Amino acid sequence: MTKVLPYSSLFELISKDLIRIIYIVVCYYSAEKKRRNFVGVNIPSAARKSDQIKIMQKDKLGQDVFLIGPPGNLRRGIVLKYAQLTNREIEYVPLSKDCTDADLKQRREILNGTAFYVDQACVRAAIKGRILILDGIEKAERNVLPILNNLLENREMALEDGRFLVHPKRYDSLIKTNEKTNMDEWKLVKVSDRFIVMALGLPIPPYIGHPLDPPLRSRFQCRDIKSPGFNDQVKHLSKLAPKANIEILERLVSVGNVIGSMQFDNSGGIEIPEFPISMESSVLILQYFPDIQPRFLLDLLYPWPLLSTCDSEQRNVIEEIYHRFGMLGHENTTESEDKDSVQCMPGYLVTNIQTSNDDMIETTTFNEFSINKINKIELDFQTVSDTTKNHIFHVFGGSDVLSSDEFFVETNYHQNIFNAMLIAHSVGDFCLIGMKGVGKSALVRYFARKLGYNIEYIPLYKDMSARDLLQRRGTTFSGDTIWENSLLVKAAITGNLAIIDGIETLSFGTLVTIQRLIKEREIVLPDGKQLINYMRYQRLIQNYGFTENQLKSKGILAIHPAFRIVALARPFNSSEGKSGSWLSPEIVSMFQFLVVRPLNNQEEAQVLETLSPGIDSENLSLLLRFANRLRNDTDETIKSLSNALSTRQLIRICRRLTLFPRESLYEAIHKVSLSRFLPSLAKEALEELMINNGISSPSNPININQLQIEILPSRDNPKILRIGDVEQPISKESNPLLIPNVLFHENPQQTYILMQILQDYQLGEHLLLIGNQGVGKNKLADYFLQLLRLPREYIQLHRDTTVQSLTAIPSIVDGVLQFEDSPLVKAVRNGYILVVDEADKAPTYVTAVLRNLLEDGQMVLSDGRRIISNLSFNKNPEEKEKDECIVIHRNFRMIVLANRPGFPFLGNDFYREIGDVFSCHAVDNPDSDSEMFLLKKYAPDVSEDLLLRLTAVFNDLRKLVDEGLISYPYSTRELVNVVKHMQQFPDEGISRILQNVFDFDQYDKDSKDLLIATFQKHEIPVGLESDFTVNLGTSITLSDPVLSEYWTKSNNISENKICDVKKEILALRGRWEIQVGRPRELDRVEGRTVTFTEQVYNFRIPTRGEALDIVGLEDGSLLAVTTNPVALHSIDKEHQKILSIDLYEYFPLQEAPPRIKISIIKLPNEQNDELWNLILHNSSDNSLLSIDFATKKVINTTSAFIQKILLTGLSPAKSIMVNNFDYMGILVFYQYERSTIVMIDFNSSTQYTINVSIKIAQLYLLKPDIWLLRDCLEGQYYIIHAIPNENYQIRVPNILQKIDVHGLFKDIPEEITYLSSSGVFARPNNDILSVRFLQNKNDSMAVSLITNLPEAIININNNPNDKYKVEIYSYIRDHVDERNFHSKYLKNVSLFLSRTGQLATIVPLKDGRSEGYLELFNPIQNTLWRIVMPLAFHGSGDVVKKSNSGLATTTIGQQFEKDAATLLELPNGNLLTMDNSGIVRVWQVEPGQLIKAANIWRKLVGNIDQRFLSIIYEDFEDKTTQETAVESVNGILGTDNGFGSGDNNADGGEGDGEGPGGGGGGNPMNLDGRKPTFIDVSNLQIRTEASPPPKLTDIQREIHEMTMQKKLEQVNMTQSDSELYHSYLINVQREIRELRVILGSIEAKNKERIWLKNQSSGDVDDTKLIEGLTGDINIYKRRGENDDEIEFFQSKPKKMFFVFDLSASMYRFNSYDRRLDRSMEVALMIMESFKSFEHKFQYRIIGHSGDTPNVEFVKEDNYPRTEKEMFKVLTQMYTHSQFCLSGDNTLNATIQAIKEITKEDADDYFVVVLSDANITQYRINPEDIAKVLKSTEKVNSFMIFIGSLQDQAEKLKSNLGSHAHVCMDNKDLPQVMKSIFLASMLKG
Repeated sequence: MTKVLPYSSLFELISKDLIRIIYIVVCYYSAEKKRRNFVGVNIPSAARKSDQIKIMQKDKLGQDVFLIGPPGNLRRGIVLKYAQLTNREIEYVPLSKDCTDADLKQRREILNGTAFYVDQACVRAAIKGRILILDGIEKAERNVLPILNNLLENREMALEDGRFLVHPKRYDSLIKTNEKTNMDEWKLVKVSDRFIVMALGLPIPPYIGHPLDPPLRSRFQCRDIKSPGFNDQVKHLSKLAPKANIEILERLVSVGNVIGSMQFDNSGGIEIPEFPISMESSVLILQYFPDIQPRFLLDLLYPWPLLSTCDSEQRNVIEEIYHRFGMLGHENTTESEDKDSVQCMPGYLVTNIQTSNDDMIETTTFNEFSINKINKIELDFQTVSDTTKNHIFHVFGGSDVLSSDEFFVETNYHQNIFNAMLIAHSVGDFCLIGMKGVGKSALVRYFARKLGYNIEYIPLYKDMSARDLLQRRGTTFSGDTIWENSLLVKAAITGNLAIIDGIETLSFGTLVTIQRLIKEREIVLPDGKQLINYMRYQRLIQNYGFTENQLKSKGILAIHPAFRIVALARPFNSSEGKSGSWLSPEIVSMFQFLVVRPLNNQEEAQVLETLSPGIDSENLSLLLRFANRLRNDTDETIKSLSNALSTRQLIRICRRLTLFPRESLYEAIHKVSLSRFLPSLAKEALEELMINNGISSPSNPININQLQIEILPSRDNPKILRIGDVEQPISKESNPLLIPNVLFHENPQQTYILMQILQDYQLGEHLLLIGNQGVGKNKLADYFLQLLRLPREYIQLHRDTTVQSLTAIPSIVDGVLQFEDSPLVKAVRNGYILVVDEADKAPTYVTAVLRNLLEDGQMVLSDGRRIISNLSFNKNPEEKEKDECIVIHRNFRMIVLANRPGFPFLGNDFYREIGDVFSCHAVDNPDSDSEMFLLKKYAPDVSEDLLLRLTAVFNDLRKLVDEGLISYPYSTRELVNVVKHMQQFPDEGISRILQNVFDFDQYDKDSKDLLIATFQKHEIPVGLESDFTVNLGTSITLSDPVLSEYWTKSNNISENKICDVKKEILALRGRWEIQVGRPRELDRVEGRTVTFTEQVYNFRIPTRGEALDIVGLEDGSLLAVTTNPVALHSIDKEHQKILSIDLYEYFPLQEAPPRIKISIIKLPNEQNDELWNLILHNSSDNSLLSIDFATKKVINTTSAFIQKILLTGLSPAKSIMVNNFDYMGILVFYQYERSTIVMIDFNSSTQYTINVSIKIAQLYLLKPDIWLLRDCLEGQYYIIHAIPNENYQIRVPNILQKIDVHGLFKDIPEEITYLSSSGVFARPNNDILSVRFLQNKNDSMAVSLITNLPEAIININNNPNDKYKVEIYSYIRDHVDERNFHSKYLKNVSLFLSRTGQLATIVPLKDGRSEGYLELFNPIQNTLWRIVMPLAFHGSGDVVKKSNSGLATTTIGQQFEKDAATLLELPNGNLLTMDNSGIVRVWQVEPGQLIKAANIWRKLVGNIDQRFLSIIYEDFEDKTTQETAVESVNGILGTDNGFGSGDNNADGGEGDGEGPGGGGGGNPMNLDGRKPTFIDVSNLQIRTEASPPPKLTDIQREIHEMTMQKKLEQVNMTQSDSELYHSYLINVQREIRELRVILGSIEAKNKERIWLKNQSSGDVDDTKLIEGLTGDINIYKRRGENDDEIEFFQSKPKKMFFVFDLSASMYRFNSYDRRLDRSMEVALMIMESFKSFEHKFQYRIIGHSGDTPNVEFVKEDNYPRTEKEMFKVLTQMYTHSQFCLSGDNTLNATIQAIKEITKEDADDYFVVVLSDANITQYRINPEDIAKVLKSTEKVNSFMIFIGSLQDQAEKLKSNLGSHAHVCMDNKDLPQVMKSIFLASMLKG
């Protein structure tokens, strides 16, 4: 508690002489009682005598005084008390940032055409010897107060009118030697020796403001005015309210003193907001209402604990103090919420309100603006504790008849708040604080009507100056300047209720300038007039004999006693974002505060049922439950969504549900929340919550494709507009010149939006259309008005839009200030529709005035006129001057258009500020169907396929925008422009046309790469200035085939043997359900964007190991299996999405990964439905897994069942599966060098075990019951077949028959590597029954054909086989060609393509290069088509070695021979290849399809010859007058694309330029009706790009090697370290780029440049036109930084802690899923991405393990900059995980990080914990983690799981909610980080 300095000690210091002087001075000044500015105020006795004496001493010494101290009226009261004691006149100047030198010295005015100067307060005080009070020194700009330095120091000042103020002693000395007339001629004016300056200011710091300029400070004598002590306060308050309960009064003072003493005491680490020192209003309430709740008094004074800005620790401390002193009050309330965080109710209930006729005061002393009576209102109260106890109290009221608001629903809570407002009103002004939509405005209107008040509605905005609050300048019709009173001054004079709405928007210090009006009911106006309180006005008349006219002539006016100010505010300032940041201690001391909370469920239900009668009770219940679920959730992401569901929005939803029964609650919530533009995290949370609360999408939604726009009865005679089932009469009487007339192509989606707009129009709503640019917002609005024939006024906003320009436009005409109505005023007056475009570009404080117009029906124009509602006008029409009031026309509506909030539009969040007063419509780009509908209208001749592809491309581009990967949102506008061009110029290629849109992105490499990749995905060739080339395979002509072998049936019958066959039922084990995850987008890369090749597209199957096998379904969908861990992948038929299933549980970890092959088995079904099972064969343990998906569309399933099948009879060695006839339900298994064959018939669930007499090396299935075997000992071939019979069944081969092989080149038979199971020809001639493809190990043979197998060996269907021979014909390679074949580690693979009749073979190269040949052979032509293809292979049995740094790396060690790739024929005839690394490529291998695709591609690329342009001039009659040929630059430089420009004939045209040229638009070759071949393909002549000179390539390579060597030497890294670092870097390069784009788009809440006013140069300020007329030079404004605001509210960087799991399990399971390697990649991604963003984001990288919860690897101000430093961090992290002890410290590490990050101030806090999901084994409960992550609202805490066994991560995520993310692929991490950033920004 502050100690009070004893007065006696000061009086003892004062000498008797000084007291005598004081007495003389007092007597002298007593003669001045009747002076104009006599001050008679009641100042608290706590204004200590010591302060008065100190001021008197300085006054005697002629020294200026500076009183410094805490906020409040104490300092000002001391000065005013001194002036009262000494009978001194005062000049009071409240300073603010808007104060200029003209406000201090002189201001120009114009009278009768002549400009003259008027002295201002400083000059008047100096000349007349008054006390100049400068209040708020810290608020004035630095360059303003120095103009007073000379006046303060030397009492001299040069004035603008030429006069010069002179020090009194200097003037007296001059007057002795000069005549008075000479002094006047010299314009010398004496400064009074009684002049003194008393400045009032706050200490800076700790308060906000400008510190004193040293020269200015040196001219003052300072006095610290401390807060009065306990005894002084109690004594003063007891004197003020003698009947108040002294015990409660003392407790109230005690609470204030205790909290006040803690404000700057940071020893406990908790800073408590300052408690106001002024408690007079609460003490008066205590006296007037003795049974008031004590806590209510505190809440009126100190609103901080009720605001969200007060954190839990602060609130706990404050509540503890309240309870310590017994300041309770919630005990008697019915609030169900947390009572400590809601406003305490007073404990009184008003039962009756009526006019008190007995207390009506008649008076004639008011000026011309006054009314003739003062009304008193009688309030009848009852106490809550004792309802029989009545309490009658009288308050001032308005002059209107008391009434109720017919639209106000009075709930119990509103009644309590209304009671509190009445009690606060009884002693002064008050402020209502509450979020938007809680009913503040409705409460005030209700309050005004109940007390008979007329409302003066005063919307506040940021640009409003302190002067604007009181007066504005204008001119008379003669051009004389005048001052016009503001609504606030008018309300003060007439006794109306002044509602100042939006005090949180005012600039710093503006509101404080009217604190004398609020606290003392006195104010000095800019024109010099003075408003004083009514009692003082009466005393001046009664005690001093002044008449009303005399006071009026002196400019003294009375403030009506009924005048009250009600301030409305939101808890946060939109520009600051932080709740309560505007609520400075000064403002707290000005008002009484009532905090209005949102309605609870029951109250809201009452409001909605009353305002929406007939609402379905079920929908209402669901809506309220959902809204309250959002509001009460502890998750900030979810809680932030509740802002869109304010009570006002709920009313709007209920009205729609009531009047439009087909309206869906699900869609209505999505509509008001603008879910389309929510971050993905918030959108997912909203959708999940709606489903959990029983709100689902409608079962019978409106079919938008069936919606029609109808004009009834006809468009020629329009009377009714019908859209769907909504009808509206069409306006007849309208201004046709203002009705839009636009070209609009109706489409389903926009028709649906028009229907919704029409519904809102019928409901009387104002509309807000919000969306990206180019989506058709303007066209929708104009077409809607065109349909209804509604005239419109249009206004477009921009960043320079001001409140003045929005309402009325000022201009000077003949020296007179005139205002021209803006489109807004015209629309309001005439009942037009106002279309406000680009609303998000204007500052939000400007557009906020629209809120007042739409919500309250009132707006003040810049010329002083007012817009009022029809209700307000009809209430008192006799009091409304027609010239001053504009009544809102009943037909007036507003349609506002705005871009979506956030990056990249760089606009303001219009929707967040005032969106809830509109019915909002999220206008998105049309859906695919609607967009196609639209494009066909614009381009009917463009092929539908191309339009579909373009639509898909733009949809993908928009998704990239939503993900933050590109900034520009490509809209329908760009797409329409593209197709218009295609329609007009069909021969110009799409790639060139698209450059008109995408050339903007030529210089942004990252965006350019993403654009090209997106177009690649949809097979649209776009290179963005690249040359288009063709790179097809080569044709290799083979010689005629030669007979290389022939086979005969062995004549040795003894070698034919019958084999033992064992039959048994298939052994099945278990039936387990496996969960199928969600599908993801494949990173599909199209192969024909810039270069036309056989490869159509490729994609990578996500695997951390090796891709083993792939199979396809009949619809084109795929199934693939990969290792490390074993996972099954399902790919949809369009090859766009992939779904992965982990199978590690069924394939445990082994030293070597399992070799798994898969097969699809079709099963019989009674309903003839196609059912199938997927079989996975594990060769290592001879087991099968059967997965039953129960449907062929795997991509859409959510679960499947798996069974294990044991293969009995096989030895414990690896087995091989043969699945040629899996479509018949048959699989065959054998083992190398074993004699057992297992055949499984899935049709009968039977296993057959066949024992043969040979050791098997190979087995091929010729037919289901005829197999070819090779003996591994002698290399001989055998046929095993079943006994022939006519009845076709699945038969088991059991007869083994030897084949004699006769070789023409050598005796040993060639080893077969491939034999096709089906025949190539269907009996080509009588000598050949069948032909099959065959491949062997002989490098010289390109391909072989084998005939009559098995027909020539065994008797099939009783056909004699003696005349047939098995012959093998081989095509021999060129001797040079065969050198390149047969890789050491990879072997050839082949596949017969039945649909094209070709054999496809992949041949890896011998030199080990990562590429090979794809060879296609068709036996009809002796031609081999060879395509060079990339081949990547994954090492098995890899050798692990370490780099010099210790990090583990993987290199290829000993390899065993693998297949080069897997081949699969797709249903459309294309060939699919999958290499060992998981890269899948799709090839177009049919020549006819290739030629057709090439022609289409060539048309897309374009074939306009640009070498010569013909310029043709035509006259008006279209006759050619001149033709000029101009050679283009492209032709000269030889950069032509080489396409021919020939006619559409068979041969095509010839290409020119340096390329070989190509045909025109026709078929490039004449096929003469035959089937195309690869020879025809090779004739496709499309220009190929010339290779750069070899010399240049060598130079480039040499420079690159030198640069790399120098860089390595510079960073001191070894070659192996550099390679390892870049192996990490290359995996996350794209993610780094994406994350840097996202970081760059995150706003750090910095303020943009603003208009600086009162400048001497720049743009003319419209509000300063009168000053310009008078000759003022500071009438300009210019853009600049808001220096003082930025200094007061310093922006700080965001702080981020990344906590990595470096436990031993990360290292142990790294070989399983690379979780540690991926952690290293994430750490590298963070370090690289945040580089150069450290000023916005300060981050740390922290690790935890079983050893410790906190190991810091990267700290602030010590970030790694070079590759060496980053690599060192990675090495340390990897090594720690490798050698740490077992254990987990995830929980402790998170707790410590959250605690540590908040030790320093920051703009925002993020803690991101990256961990595997293996935490449950350490007995860490998910509930504990959730509790830690949600432990403080200040920190945004999230956990990202990057490793998981089975569904551990998903289970944890379900417990942690939006605080958890599962990221099993690093490429998803940037999007996770973006969702984290955006979700946290919603909290502001």
